[in-house]
Amino acid sequence: MKKSLFMLLAAALTMGMLAGCSSQDSSNTSAETNVQSEVTANGGAGSGSVRDSLVVAVPEPPVYLDPHIQTSTATFRVTTQIYDRLTQMDENLQIIPMLAESWDVVDEYTTQFHLRPGVKFHNGETMNAEDVKFSLERCMASDGVNYNYKIIESVEIVDDMTVVVKTKTPFNAMPTRLSLDAASIVSKKAVEEYGDDFNIHPVGSGPFKLSSWGIGGDCVLVANEDYWAGPSPIKTLTFRTIPEAINRTIGLETGEVDIAYDIDPIDKATIEENADLRLLASPSCRVIYLGSCVKNEILSDVKVRKAIAYAVNKSDYINIVFGGDADIACNTMLCNMLFGYMPDTVSYDTDLDKARQLMTEAGYPDGFDITLTVMDTQEYRTAAVVIQSQLKEIGINVTVESMDNASFLQYVAEGKQALFMYEKVASDTDSMLRTQYHTDSLGLGGNRHHWTDPEVDNMLDKASSSLDDNERQELYTEIQTIVADAVPLYPLAIPYLYIGTQADVAGLKVHPTNCHSIYGTSVAD
Repeated sequence: MKKSLFMLLAAALTMGMLAGCSSQDSSNTSAETNVQSEVTANGGAGSGSVRDSLVVAVPEPPVYLDPHIQTSTATFRVTTQIYDRLTQMDENLQIIPMLAESWDVVDEYTTQFHLRPGVKFHNGETMNAEDVKFSLERCMASDGVNYNYKIIESVEIVDDMTVVVKTKTPFNAMPTRLSLDAASIVSKKAVEEYGDDFNIHPVGSGPFKLSSWGIGGDCVLVANEDYWAGPSPIKTLTFRTIPEAINRTIGLETGEVDIAYDIDPIDKATIEENADLRLLASPSCRVIYLGSCVKNEILSDVKVRKAIAYAVNKSDYINIVFGGDADIACNTMLCNMLFGYMPDTVSYDTDLDKARQLMTEAGYPDGFDITLTVMDTQEYRTAAVVIQSQLKEIGINVTVESMDNASFLQYVAEGKQALFMYEKVASDTDSMLRTQYHTDSLGLGGNRHHWTDPEVDNMLDKASSSLDDNERQELYTEIQTIVADAVPLYPLAIPYLYIGTQADVAGLKVHPTNCHSIYGTSVAD
């Protein structure tokens, strides 16, 4: 892309974002008034009293509050406050005890977990091995999350405080796998009581429990005073949906919100220069990609998919969408924090002549029309315009279609889309690659481009069962080579994580997965 076009596009995007801000403000004001008044009255953002409440601004609302339905960052940002897992991965990606006080690796198939005594669910019931067995088997039965858990053969109860997890084949990462939000432990009694309504009556054992949730609006949690690690000093926690990044920053400046997720890099200086605010930063495991649903007739041709890859300029994309504040993603989905990372096993350096040649070989010398589907957030709308402009250079005329988060996830799971943009956050290698490329993950599980390869399936399964790091590295390198050559999805960027807070907010730790635990956060005196 020529520099002049780059600058014009950036300017146009900026004007579009500014135009969208006033619309967003006016549409949300009436819907949020009652909840905001309630939060302020209880000492939330904007209150003059001693604050024991926090308002967290997020770009999209949770889709579900049942963690076993489907993977979604928007959902897990909230549910990680409501539920605990057997283990937890800290901000340094180290596994630490949670509902399991300890565990023993009995053999390469078997891990025994010793449960923490005295843990109470939000309904007052005491957690025991039956709840753990029920939760993990419920997770294993859900097509939306079970791709990571199909390796489990059985969950067996030894006694009330001991469970044994056995796998079908040797497996090297059970404590890591059980730290994921999809493995959250729920109250068996509550699920049986509420049935399908458990999604709106979630009962976990986490540090916060649900107070109210307006679908698409504010999600208000309150402290679990019986939390096993001690009650949170934050008594009311409100997740407020503010799609526009600039409006989340403005919310910090005005005191409407205490914490704002996904700060736009262009707003970093605004926060850093304001003595009343603080900027937190972290590298991430969040990989953004351009997907090609191979169920689409045009995109089923690998030459077309490669032409698209050669036409995309990742550096320009990152400069426009993230102000340069992101790393270029390698041509699979691993970030450099994960085992097996092997950048650019197949390279697609921007080459418009090569892209046009491939288009001609595929039978599209004059290009074609196609739709690009994205979530209706500022970041993705901006990203879509960049991709639209870049693909036009090789004759691909892109119509951008945006949807709310829930509609988007269902739409792409069913394979109705052509091109689409999405992201995946994963803290372990097998989970990331299995989600994107394994047949078990088709649709709701995360393989939204609907491309599969039996050889890749077999290698992923073998890598997950190998206890030999050299063998695993060789397998992951080969997997990355195959999928990069097939290019059903084209990784673009690994953004840095930026969170803005009021200066008196203390203790918040930024998690590389972009799902941050509020427990341990407080408001300084």
